[in-house]
Amino acid sequence: MGLTVEEKFEAQNLLRTGSPLFRYCTTSSLSLLSSKLELFKFHKGDRILVQGVPSDYLYVVSSGEVIRYREESSVEHQVDRNQHGATINSMHSLHGDPSYTTAICMSDQCKAYGLSQENFQELLNDSSQLSTEIIRSLQKEVREQKNALRTPLLQLKQTKDINVPAVSMAAAMESYYRSALNARLNARLGGGTVSLFPNMHVQVPARVMYINGFKGLRAFLDKNVRPEEYENPKLVRYGVAIAPGILMNPISSILEASNAGHKNSEPLYRRWMRGFVPRAVREVVFGIGLNQLSDYFEERWAPYFTSPTLANAAGSLTAGAVSGYLSHVPHNLSALKLMEPHLSYGVHFRRFVETSVPEQLVPSGGSPGLRNTWRTMMALLFPRGLLIRQTQIVGSFIILNGTISYLARLDQERINRAFGESSGVAVADDTVRPEPQRIFGNELLKALAQEAAATLLAGPSPTDGHDDVL
Repeated sequence: MGLTVEEKFEAQNLLRTGSPLFRYCTTSSLSLLSSKLELFKFHKGDRILVQGVPSDYLYVVSSGEVIRYREESSVEHQVDRNQHGATINSMHSLHGDPSYTTAICMSDQCKAYGLSQENFQELLNDSSQLSTEIIRSLQKEVREQKNALRTPLLQLKQTKDINVPAVSMAAAMESYYRSALNARLNARLGGGTVSLFPNMHVQVPARVMYINGFKGLRAFLDKNVRPEEYENPKLVRYGVAIAPGILMNPISSILEASNAGHKNSEPLYRRWMRGFVPRAVREVVFGIGLNQLSDYFEERWAPYFTSPTLANAAGSLTAGAVSGYLSHVPHNLSALKLMEPHLSYGVHFRRFVETSVPEQLVPSGGSPGLRNTWRTMMALLFPRGLLIRQTQIVGSFIILNGTISYLARLDQERINRAFGESSGVAVADDTVRPEPQRIFGNELLKALAQEAAATLLAGPSPTDGHDDVL
């Protein structure tokens, strides 16, 4: 069943305003296109496109909201949220190429006009004017616009199960680095002579369990919890983000207790409970930093690096610096309570302020209350041992995320090579092809579409929210 006159008119306006492919098409060309469109209706949760699966339809959204996700390095990124007038799959439908993203209807109902590959090819072959106008539109798009992934922090998703051997290897190596820096930090806070690698027979397996727990819980929650399906998706996202830190706090407490034996002679089975509450705050910050924040910054750094390893390192470094700073005060309180459990948190905080900002650094003018306020504020902004803590977290993030990412890429490359060798790529070339003069325009369109996609992925600037050129 064809479109009504009103639907054709709406479709023409949407094609002109919503797609870079048809932006410079004349009214007559748009009328020709609208004569070949079909009306589709999708319901909430329906997948309009699936990443990597060929689709021979171009869609322009008439009503409802469509979210597009793309999976890269086992992390699900939100590409954009498309509403009235946005086009989907415009650069991949011409030759039935694999879809760049997965597109999902998020409203109770989404309506979209679809143009099939067969009808599109027919129009291009029959109308040289339409082909010329589309080529002009694509040329302008390649020159003018760039695109990059811009997923909100709490909407970054881990789409695959973790690679346990890779995570375990990374955690085992990182446990020695962490132990040495943690021992130095404890010495800086509480004084005394410390061993850099105490109780490593406890620390290494506990650290392996700890990091696997963070990564595994994130993968499990991201796979099984869809915040959009709940009444308050933002609250659910917060819950998913903080849950790994809360759940892994007991294992973290065992790790911390292993470094505090020089000041606290209690048995390990009792010592690990000291400083539990502020440590939970620290673990939440650490977990979000290791998982979502590292991916968030890696996504932002990716356009500036040709190497994924360097982008991963830059993202981990930035996330580590932020997480180390935000988690330092809770870490200090938990460490001080762990080393001297007989003192209250109030006494520990007061001592922490005094050691972070010595009396000689406090301005002499003003009332005692004002001077104490200034001293506390400076201690919170520039706490004692901050540089050691940030160095520890930055190094840990780079070691963990870098090793995991590198081993995962090696594993994926091995799988790809095995798949290519087993399946083969050579096929019999017995397809009946059109004459060269008939396919020239279409091949030029495909080349421009590919160049547009590559150009749009290369730059750091976000989309304007209108165009779906991928």
